[in-house]
Amino acid sequence: MAKILLQLLFFAVLIGLGMFVAVTQKLGAPLGPLHQDASRLLIGGLSGFFLALLTLLTSALINRQLEQGKSRQLVNGGLTALVGATLGFIAFIILDLIFKSTSDKNAPESWLALTQGLIFLFFTMLGFRVGYREENILVDAFRGGKAGQANRGPKLLDTSVIIDGRIDDLVKTGFIEGKLIIPQFVLDELHNIADSSDNLRRRKGRRGLDILGELRRSEKIEAEMVSRDFPELGAVDRKLIQLAKEMNAKIITTDYNLNKVAKVENIDVLNINELANAVKPRFIPGEELDVEVIDRGEEIGQGVGYLDDGTMVVVENGRRFIGKKIKTVVNSALQTDAGKMLFVRPKTETNSMKDKWAQ
Repeated sequence: MAKILLQLLFFAVLIGLGMFVAVTQKLGAPLGPLHQDASRLLIGGLSGFFLALLTLLTSALINRQLEQGKSRQLVNGGLTALVGATLGFIAFIILDLIFKSTSDKNAPESWLALTQGLIFLFFTMLGFRVGYREENILVDAFRGGKAGQANRGPKLLDTSVIIDGRIDDLVKTGFIEGKLIIPQFVLDELHNIADSSDNLRRRKGRRGLDILGELRRSEKIEAEMVSRDFPELGAVDRKLIQLAKEMNAKIITTDYNLNKVAKVENIDVLNINELANAVKPRFIPGEELDVEVIDRGEEIGQGVGYLDDGTMVVVENGRRFIGKKIKTVVNSALQTDAGKMLFVRPKTETNSMKDKWAQ
């Protein structure tokens, strides 16, 4: 109720101000049978009304954009709108100089003023539109290009990548640039996990909240909360994809299914698991490795071990070495969606095979 009263008061003030300006400045010609003063009051009142309506609509639109986490786009759009307005003003002056110097002094100039106003408005709106969509256009213009723009764009965090924890290490090492966006619905899901009756889920949720706190306090990157939600979509993954479309943002995740669905929707995805696999060392057949055999494999005689980076190593005929660290020779490597697997053979066995071949 108070909001409605304030809006009505705002309309009344602007309508009254419009009437006052129209009468004191003697704006407008008589309208039909109306007296000149009545015409001015009508023109001023209508002008004030439409100005108030435009102001309130613009304010509501800006508030909605801010709720969606688009404050930076609005500021950037405002700055580029000033650039556009400057160009429009220059065009305004050029037209004024050209036509006033070549046209009849007594000719009506209303068409010229209208053209100048439309050009000024066009350049201003064009500047705002470009700046709103291209977040770093001013920075790139001063730097002479768009180098690194893709890396500086906003990035949405999903629940899995926050719980995983490696995102904090990536931020500290400087591999992640731009602004990190944490949607409110992701934070709500984290709270639900942290309050779970299951002990493991509860520990994961609390660790995720701790990681989130570290990211918010980090001086190496900007992390921002966004309250935008899509109640009609239900699933958090669908909400993330829709928000990424609206904000033209990438999604950082470790969720295999979200990764696949987002790519189908033409959303750029940064999968930390894919990054981890990509930076693992590559091994070629014949290369030697020290492997601790810790368990038996699926096939007869196989042993299983792991490298320091988590790569699974299958040791042929290595079951008898369980609990021991042995030297092995790489036979082959297999890349799967779950990661990389190495197939190796004990070096002693390889040497014995070489001796047989030599004989």
